[in-house]
Amino acid sequence: MTDRKHTIRAAVAAHLIETGLTGHGIRALARAANTSDRMLIYYFGSKEELLRESLMLVVKGLSMQLDQELGNERQRSADLLEKLTVVCQRPDWRPMTNLWFEIVGLAARGNAPYQPVACEIADAFIDWIASHLIDAERHQAADVFAHLEGRMLLAVIGR
Repeated sequence: MTDRKHTIRAAVAAHLIETGLTGHGIRALARAANTSDRMLIYYFGSKEELLRESLMLVVKGLSMQLDQELGNERQRSADLLEKLTVVCQRPDWRPMTNLWFEIVGLAARGNAPYQPVACEIADAFIDWIASHLIDAERHQAADVFAHLEGRMLLAVIGR
């Protein structure tokens, strides 16, 4: 990947975390990346691919941040869930939480490209969780993800 393409993707990812997904045409994304809409299409082929790659960059960054904060030691599912709950409910994580629930809402309504992107993001986090669980509990990764997501949703709505 070229440095310019990575810079654009990173700028769009930061913009999406800050502002969310709705109401952003290709020109607004180009402005956020300090480039033209034509260059976005040149590098990514479509707005959908730009969004997918930018959102997956967010996921990669969050996974790296979780690795730094929680380490790579394998844990029991209940312990990992508690630690993830504390991290993901911090105020500095709220923009990512809001972005995730926006993606899920758009995916639920069938808005392209969010359904496949939501699946790709969920799969990435379930894989991350599985890699941090003890072997006997790796099969519980999707359950841990679902419990964490439920806790995050309750926090977002003030419960």
